Amino acid sequence: MEGYSLIDRSNVAKNWHSRGFSCGMWIDHAGREWACQAHEHEELLMVMSGVIEVAIGKQLLRPSIGEEICIPAGMSHTIKNVGGKTARWLYGQSRNSVAAPETLDRFQMMMMKSES
Repeated sequence: MEGYSLIDRSNVAKNWHSRGFSCGMWIDHAGREWACQAHEHEELLMVMSGVIEVAIGKQLLRPSIGEEICIPAGMSHTIKNVGGKTARWLYGQSRNSVAAPETLDRFQMMMMKSES
């Protein structure tokens, strides 16, 4: 389970809870895809093991283990396990139902950074 032990789930949960997010773990077998989802709340995602691709709008991301991804409320997104092995990832949902403008600004900055 490469990378799995590098992420302390309880520390991530404490951090996310302090920022108003839940923290759960998802386990997906190779090839599993969660397609075209959009939610009324902002979400966080962090890979613990395996390789996943996250498509947010037209942007395709492949987060490294421990990298936090923010998905703004209302953004269509797809998550797929592309690593050929079981993937484990943390997900959090905001207690707020609508993305604040600064959330969208962070997302836009993240997209510009990944394009360079």
